[in-house]
Amino acid sequence: MKGADLIAYLTSWLNTGLLLFDVFIIAILLPIVVQQRRETGATLAWVLVIVLLPFIGLLSFWLFGTTRLHLRRRKRRKVEEKLARALERVQINLDGEQFIAGISPSLLTLVNKLDDIGPLAGNAVEIMREGDTLFDALEKAFDAATQHIHLVYYIWETDYTGTRLRDALSRAAQRGVKVRLLVDDVGSRQAKAGFFAPLLAAGGQVGRFLRVNVFSRQLNLNNRNHRKIVIIDGNLTFTGGMNVGDVYAGRGEPWQDLHARIQGPVAYTLQEVFCQDWYHATGEDLVSDTYFPVIPDAGNICAQFLASGPADERWQAIHTVLFAAMNLACQRIWIETPYFVPDRPILMTLQTAALRGVDVRLLLPGRSDHPLVLYAGRSFIDDLLAAGVRVFEMYHAMPHAKAMMIDGNFATLGSANMDQRSFRLNFEGNMFFYGTEIAGKLEQDFLTVCANAKEVTESHRRRLGKRQRLAESVARLLSPLL
Repeated sequence: MKGADLIAYLTSWLNTGLLLFDVFIIAILLPIVVQQRRETGATLAWVLVIVLLPFIGLLSFWLFGTTRLHLRRRKRRKVEEKLARALERVQINLDGEQFIAGISPSLLTLVNKLDDIGPLAGNAVEIMREGDTLFDALEKAFDAATQHIHLVYYIWETDYTGTRLRDALSRAAQRGVKVRLLVDDVGSRQAKAGFFAPLLAAGGQVGRFLRVNVFSRQLNLNNRNHRKIVIIDGNLTFTGGMNVGDVYAGRGEPWQDLHARIQGPVAYTLQEVFCQDWYHATGEDLVSDTYFPVIPDAGNICAQFLASGPADERWQAIHTVLFAAMNLACQRIWIETPYFVPDRPILMTLQTAALRGVDVRLLLPGRSDHPLVLYAGRSFIDDLLAAGVRVFEMYHAMPHAKAMMIDGNFATLGSANMDQRSFRLNFEGNMFFYGTEIAGKLEQDFLTVCANAKEVTESHRRRLGKRQRLAESVARLLSPLL
């Protein structure tokens, strides 16, 4: 056989082999994708990638295609048995009449069913907008801790702020305080074991959530622990949108965020979420009276902490509550989020609320550290403006807060963005407040921030160039995968 014929023969065999390999990939992956029962748009996007680019589809699905995880989980009954008497005192009786002015009884019934605990009364809440205020409060609380400090963070940087808080935890551990820190293995990839060596040497513990291992069957890059939770001595908690790093402390570019310091019975549920995450990461079961003490009332705020993630067996709790609360809104829905890529139900909810006369406003970034997400979000603005939604974009700072206020008596802040990644792929945690006190404060704060933002108008959108609209359209096609 001549050289040219041999090359042609081998090329033919190679092409046939690659074709068969592509067919094999398609045959294996398509049933898996279809059976995952994602949103239709996301399913179609994966089908197109797999059919048109099988090898790239295989690689992408291996890295990012996992939607549900089977985690090591304690039986919740064990926690409930420990907490039954303590919770009985602070739980609200939903069999009675409406007990929080302005809150729909049906919404209260829903939120009670989502975690079988519901809103807890007796909490004191301090809202923090500035990062330096939060980190000062955290350091002070660490220095005052006497029994334990439990933390979950998506990002822990190795800069000045990260070192400062690490050293404060180390001081606490040296005093005999039990310190357990759980960081996400992707978000905190820069914070290696060497960085936490002083904390470990002082007796603290550091766990990593869903370690990334290129040799494992699932890399789980797509499912990260995005929560920001601190529990101190079982009754003082912090949660919100701020990770640990200089950027969140305002030591670099201008940054706007929201966090809350909360003292009172709602600490029970934050502690339970921490114990669940810690158990999965380390196998250590922390459910005991030591970490779930009797918590006295500290204020008059009704609050509820809800966690959600890809391991949820039934409901995506945060998405469900937000969807229901917006549909029940009568006066206003004000939302602040850094990453806005709504699914169809959320988009329809915002549009129909505006059409029925509800004052719907969105505060979004004018620039972003994730341009693809920014353009995808902007692709929905025309539809929202047409329905009467008001949209504001902030350019002088990065708005990283994740908050929603409804009708002056319902509010939430936490880690969940208004996008499908937060609602379905990441492990998130949001605090919900029922009543006028916190909702009123957050609404006033929202108005102050919007006063320094630029309102997007239909005339402005009509002046957009073809290149801008093309970028938005392409990004929107990928929105089910973002």
